[in-house]
Amino acid sequence: MLNKVNAKEITNLQWKKSVAKGKKLTKFRETVTSPALGEKAWKITLIPRDCGRDQEGDYSDCTNNGRDAVVGHGGGDRARSEYSAKPRYNGEKWISVSIFIPKDFKTVEPVSTSLFQIYEWGNTNQQRHPRMMLRVKRGNLEPRYFAVNGMDSQGLIYKHLKIDDMRGKWTTIIFHTKMSKDPDKGFIKMYVDDELYNDYKGRTGYGGKFFNKFGIYHSWISRWNDEVHGEYPTQVVYYDNLFRTSSKEKLLKLIQN
Repeated sequence: MLNKVNAKEITNLQWKKSVAKGKKLTKFRETVTSPALGEKAWKITLIPRDCGRDQEGDYSDCTNNGRDAVVGHGGGDRARSEYSAKPRYNGEKWISVSIFIPKDFKTVEPVSTSLFQIYEWGNTNQQRHPRMMLRVKRGNLEPRYFAVNGMDSQGLIYKHLKIDDMRGKWTTIIFHTKMSKDPDKGFIKMYVDDELYNDYKGRTGYGGKFFNKFGIYHSWISRWNDEVHGEYPTQVVYYDNLFRTSSKEKLLKLIQN
């Protein structure tokens, strides 16, 4: 939780476990001194197919509750070691996340893997969806946008962020976002080392409020066949610089390099 030692140098947000009740690995976040950009960082571990459920309600990553898996939040076929942040927000923000991928990190494609999200939440199913997922895809870590329910957009790619180039070192990613249901006002831009890697313009929500998620999230885990793909690997990813501010200047003052 936020009262952990040195947590304030890692984040300015309050984080809680996401869909974690019943997971085999209950302590999936560790505070470590190495690797770290400052004194501390967070280590996230996801063991194979380690699914959980909500503290309240009938949603579970382990089983479908009979509703549509996308629109009705039916659940099932997922696993995660993930945290979500408070407070929720709207409008224009600057967001950072630093990610360290170990040299021995193994991808689980064709399973979908997300390492960071911008998520919308509101009173209707239409408002309860990820709007951006930072996903491992074809050897890259790239944002995928879900501005319209069920539709996946890659945005305008200026440069690929390659997983192999991230191994064994920290990579700091900055998002400049404006969350809006107006397609003429919404945008999400992704920067690495002050270079624009990806640019999405258009609707970024449906009038709800937004929050961020970090951690390892697997969906469609049934796509992994041990006989075809080998043993389902445990994944470890390190996180730092989990900040959100109203301006670039404020964000840069918080980020550790």
